[in-house]
Amino acid sequence: MSKFFEEVNQQPNGIRETIRQNANVTIQHTKPFLFTGMGSSLAASELLVSYLNHYGIQAAAIDNSELLYYYSKEFLQKHQVFVISQSGESYEAIELANRYPHVTAITNTEGSTLANLASRVLYTHAGKEEAIASSKSFTTTAALMILLGSKISGKDIADDLYNAAAILEEHLSRANSYQEQIGAFINPNHPLVLLGRGPSIFTARQGSLTLKETARIYSEAMSAPQFRHGPFELIKENLQAVFFNPKGITYEINRNYVLEMAELGAKVLYVADERLEHKNISSIVIPSINEFVSPIHYSLVIQLAAVELSHQRGLVAGKAELITKVTRKE
Repeated sequence: MSKFFEEVNQQPNGIRETIRQNANVTIQHTKPFLFTGMGSSLAASELLVSYLNHYGIQAAAIDNSELLYYYSKEFLQKHQVFVISQSGESYEAIELANRYPHVTAITNTEGSTLANLASRVLYTHAGKEEAIASSKSFTTTAALMILLGSKISGKDIADDLYNAAAILEEHLSRANSYQEQIGAFINPNHPLVLLGRGPSIFTARQGSLTLKETARIYSEAMSAPQFRHGPFELIKENLQAVFFNPKGITYEINRNYVLEMAELGAKVLYVADERLEHKNISSIVIPSINEFVSPIHYSLVIQLAAVELSHQRGLVAGKAELITKVTRKE
């Protein structure tokens, strides 16, 4: 078992512990929120911003490096700034905290440089993550972000988060079956498009990053409507796609969209609450609970794809030759 797959299996406990440890956290809303990170930390930030914006709360997510070089000091001072880094040692996160010590840090690592520099620290409780690709650090961060969003918006979402951990645990017991299904359906030597709408866009973005880091597959994440505006033509090139469709606002629109793609010849791995029947569709049925929570447990599908497709390509998921776990330079 690879280190990455070991850490995938540790996710349910990490999520539960993160929710429990942060149950009494309070967040004051004095300025618009600004969340910043890189990689999976940015994907989790974008998920939270989508949640807050949905409830009419002003928030934005911008990557660390853009803030460092292309945004003014005055811009940052107008926001409540949260810097997210699972290691707390990423170059850009540390540089931001050095320049703007009023930030709140969200990290998995006590005693990290970021934690020591920030004015306030909130911790995920994933346990140490060693594999290059994020699994439990992403899902625990996403759980904490949505928990914070629920506190800011006045919604109680803790039960949904605990349910996501339970569903993730249940479907991990089917990992072998899912890996076989994915391996038989997706060609790891061809490009892959990951699609969704709303919160599922961030499931797709995190999934695309995971596949690049592990199986070295060129994969592109996109909202389904954006895909319609031009890239839809790729269906004529034997397109393969993953489409995330939790129950929510656009569920029926997405369902019809996937059927249209399949009729036109695309192969679609479809992750949803209900199965779709078509010769070009392979369905993985996972309850979504809440579409803003679904990125936590729907990410399992791509994590298992990373393990299986890496194996098919003669690689070990979570090992890398050019990158390191912590990015310490620009």
